[in-house]
Amino acid sequence: MKSKIASVLAAAALLGSVGSAAAFPRVVTDLAAFRSGPGLDFLPILAVPPQAVVDVQGHIGGWSRVAYAGKIGFIASSLLARPIIVKPVVTSVVVAPAPAVAVTPVVAVAPAPAPAPVGLITAPLRIFE
Repeated sequence: MKSKIASVLAAAALLGSVGSAAAFPRVVTDLAAFRSGPGLDFLPILAVPPQAVVDVQGHIGGWSRVAYAGKIGFIASSLLARPIIVKPVVTSVVVAPAPAVAVTPVVAVAPAPAPAPVGLITAPLRIFE
């Protein structure tokens, strides 16, 4: 049974129907068995955790050929979803120019000396001569 499937896989790979030229990312939705071939008859190589990103290279039936952790294997296509890509929203912001403000030059004026207090003697006194 495995030899027939392996032969079909080899023929499909030669015809180019298994893989595609460009891989595209998918997110694993639930714990997935990463298998050596497309089907439950193939042994799992490892378990892929939920929310892991894999690169899909092609499809065979209900199975996706994926690259994960440096290995090539198969995961059931029903366990893969498109990643959510959030694109930034670009809005145009119009900034109004600041109003022109007239600036008048300020002339610095030295303060006038304070007047002498009334009732005080400002001359030196000679009390003892």
